[in-house]
Amino acid sequence: MTSRPARTRTRAPVDSRVRVAVSWTQRNGVLLALILLVVFFTLANPRFLTASNLSVILLQVSIIGIVAVPGAMLVLCGYVDLAVGSLAVLAAVVFGESVAAGVPVPIALVMALATGALWNVIAGGAVARLGFSPIIVSLAGLAGARGVAELISGGTTKYGFGREFGQLGNGQIAGLWMPAWLFFVAFLVGGVVWYLMVYGRHMTAIGADRDAARSLGVAVRRIPHALYVFSGLAAALGGLILTSQLDGSSLAIGNGLELEVLTAILLGGVSFLGGRGSLTGVFFGVLFIGVLENGLVLINISPFLKDVAVGLALASAAALDVAQRRLERIPVDDDTDDAPPLPGPAGSSVNGAAA
Repeated sequence: MTSRPARTRTRAPVDSRVRVAVSWTQRNGVLLALILLVVFFTLANPRFLTASNLSVILLQVSIIGIVAVPGAMLVLCGYVDLAVGSLAVLAAVVFGESVAAGVPVPIALVMALATGALWNVIAGGAVARLGFSPIIVSLAGLAGARGVAELISGGTTKYGFGREFGQLGNGQIAGLWMPAWLFFVAFLVGGVVWYLMVYGRHMTAIGADRDAARSLGVAVRRIPHALYVFSGLAAALGGLILTSQLDGSSLAIGNGLELEVLTAILLGGVSFLGGRGSLTGVFFGVLFIGVLENGLVLINISPFLKDVAVGLALASAAALDVAQRRLERIPVDDDTDDAPPLPGPAGSSVNGAAA
């Protein structure tokens, strides 16, 4: 019997312009969508593009943005923290119970921030150093931290923390809300780390190929572990800002925060598998969520439509990410006229041109 030759499937080369277009859309699609949203809502309601309303939008998205900075760095490394909403309420409860027990407000603030950081010292160590699944550990934290908060508070809300603490969430500097200033500071510091320091390249390397990064001397355990700690710290700060705005440590604080943060990160073009992303894109992703929610309210459309629109945007972002990864495995079809001539025998080139 004669054996049939094995058939191999080869992929046709892809036009380089297609790859460039997909890559550009993944990086800048959220900015284009944001511009279109702003134009639409401005035409629909002239009050949208006013200084007071834009200030409100920044206030609404400030906590999402603060938590999204370390969260985006974690996703860039190939990890995820889904417990930020629960850590926010845990920090709020620790603060409220401490003040109610007679602890001075500044010390209670430190205790609340330390609670969020310490929780992720343990959770991040389990993931980054012991190899536990980030999804499972995060889900355990999502349920566990909120459960601890309910246990500590006994289901009651503490309130009345004073005017000075209220400045954290309700104060203004130069006409801009204090949480908005913290939002800008978080992205400024994050941008320095992401784009100007070696850690940005290290985070990308860890997400792209952990083993290769380790062989090059990158701290593949220490960097993600530190990012988990910063994520817990940012979540605790978000919980304290909400407590300041409400003047109460309600157990409803932080509901859905993890979904909004992850949505902003993925809309910003950070690949959920790690190794690719832009903090600038995350910034626009945060603003996209705020503009969409605020604009729908101004034109009297159900805010539930926001979830549908964000879901469609997330699906589009996921499709672009899959397309980008598949195109990376396909050879590029370059124009042969632009390619340099290959050397041939007797000083000639393969295409017949004289050397």
